[in-house]
Amino acid sequence: MAICRCLQQLGHQTSLVQDGELAGLEAGVLLLPTNLANYPLYGRSLKTRGAQRPVTILWQMDPLPPENLPPDAEAAGLKACRWADRFRLYQSAAAMPRWKKLCTLFRLREWANKQCSAFGYRKASRLIKRQCGGDFDWPQIRGVMTSWRMILDSVNQGWLDHFVVSTNQRRRFLAGRGIPAYFIPVGAYDELGRNLGRSRDIPAGFLGSTKYGRRAVMLKNLGGRLQAKGIPLVQVVQGSHGEERCAWLNRVRILINLHNYSWNPAWIRFLMAARCGALVVSEPMNDEHPMQAGVHYIAATPDEMPEVICKLLDNPEKICQVANAAASLCQHELTLRRAVEQLTRLGAAAKPA
Repeated sequence: MAICRCLQQLGHQTSLVQDGELAGLEAGVLLLPTNLANYPLYGRSLKTRGAQRPVTILWQMDPLPPENLPPDAEAAGLKACRWADRFRLYQSAAAMPRWKKLCTLFRLREWANKQCSAFGYRKASRLIKRQCGGDFDWPQIRGVMTSWRMILDSVNQGWLDHFVVSTNQRRRFLAGRGIPAYFIPVGAYDELGRNLGRSRDIPAGFLGSTKYGRRAVMLKNLGGRLQAKGIPLVQVVQGSHGEERCAWLNRVRILINLHNYSWNPAWIRFLMAARCGALVVSEPMNDEHPMQAGVHYIAATPDEMPEVICKLLDNPEKICQVANAAASLCQHELTLRRAVEQLTRLGAAAKPA
């Protein structure tokens, strides 16, 4: 909805469509945000329409595999992805009515796919850890390999006109495989929150899932070390959205960021914090971005974080300085409207004369 609103503000006639709807196939430009795996029905339709299809742009906001993905791990992961085809899993459960899921035994096929593909994803995970290091669980590899498989299919089938990514890590991954992609970071927008000007009674907080990956153990260790210094770490790991999330972030002075994927920065959390006036203390990132360490957030390793957080809490002027710089960036430069303006230029350039 936020992207549609920006397009309309820029004077474009825009409709919000669901995966597979005819209106999307008949549009001049079809923008597929977040993740290509969310649009299996459009993928199946677009590859058969030839020149009659719309200019199609993918804006990949979800993680892709690490840049140094070993060939044998890539092969194992892509092979595991093909089980979804064998079980004809072309739609997600969320996109199907209940009666259709019952009539097609969707849940049974979904369960069978997970059982059959798990071996391949576990193998890919072991190979990546052995050759590249990192700390993650195999279901995370399933997610990034599914995204990569969908992109690879679109390239082979020739129905995607532009690849856009929201991080430079994803751009480098695709460039290393011969796929040019534009870097357009996601900008801030109203739904991410706002500064309510309230008293901040939570000195340090964490927002995000810890079901998979490295963060659960890291948070336990970090929480214990902060508690020893008299600083409670408040965690919200699920069920916080919209106004509830905004109200919570307005209580937080320092928001801690730990990478769910060791190679993938999650910048959307930085935008939420900036909109709500909280300071982010994050693991360092090897990713060029409008938000800069030391200016718009504070970078520290997990081992350094307790000491860094203590010093920041003793220096409220520094917290305000960095948080205000991030808020100003997200208000004037790093906005969703600016990002959408860049996307519209891509669509216009690809239209026939």
